[in-house]
Amino acid sequence: MQYQVNTTRQNLYFENLSLGIGVGFPVPKGWLPITSFPLLIIVGMTGVGKSTITKALAEEGLNFTLLPNRRVLTERIIIAPMLKMQEKLMQPHCRINRLTYTRLYREYFPGGMGHILASLHVNPQQVNSMLIFDSLRGENEIRYAANALKNAKFVMLTAPNTVRLERLLKRHDSFDRIANQELYDYMQIIPDLPTNFASLGVPEASTYFTSKEEQQILELISQQVVTGVELREKLKIFVEESQNYDSVSTKQILEAMDTSDRSLIIDTIVSPQESAKAIISQLCKYNDIKTNK
Repeated sequence: MQYQVNTTRQNLYFENLSLGIGVGFPVPKGWLPITSFPLLIIVGMTGVGKSTITKALAEEGLNFTLLPNRRVLTERIIIAPMLKMQEKLMQPHCRINRLTYTRLYREYFPGGMGHILASLHVNPQQVNSMLIFDSLRGENEIRYAANALKNAKFVMLTAPNTVRLERLLKRHDSFDRIANQELYDYMQIIPDLPTNFASLGVPEASTYFTSKEEQQILELISQQVVTGVELREKLKIFVEESQNYDSVSTKQILEAMDTSDRSLIIDTIVSPQESAKAIISQLCKYNDIKTNK
């Protein structure tokens, strides 16, 4: 089936996404483009600790308004219009299918989520001047946002692949699921004690882990920490996301921004409090920000 994105979606009507944040036209009187505000963009893949860092920033006293996150914008601006236009679409609540939707959106708007973020409008009477967005991913989104959002600073959160997978397995988020039919198919072929990712049905996962790490991960099944179905589901999500967004090229783009002091890269194996303090320190150098401390 040929899917199409309604490329005039943002010209149809103005839609409130959250208090003081909206998209579309005509823009209400007094609302300003997001380019008018200092903006902190968190960059990172699933499991790097974005939500934890955002919480730590608030605990460290940073006054900010958290914009509708990636999940919300994907649902409202990418998936919802597609569902209205087509009678028969893939299950939108499947993590794998959601990545397909975002790829389709990029065919029309190469900036992807960066394009959506740059199109938002803000009511200055209803938000704090510092805005935070969670999150951008991939080279195309960062390039677009860096050019379109001149007041934006970027913080890329990283973590070893084993840590990311561990967090993904532990968080028990209903968002992390794949279509029922795919799960049913997986369950038919999973051995009781898989010897490698290939026998688990996700051979491509071996690309992201060493042989030793692979065996340690598989031992989680024999230790009854996770079931084979749970591990396979999370590995599939991990692989699909990693293939969809190249974290290496993303990091290279942000590292090249160092001369303009627009980016900070943090390995989240350090404590959230340390990470939050480093981010606030960076913001204090270049923005008139307010904290409660």
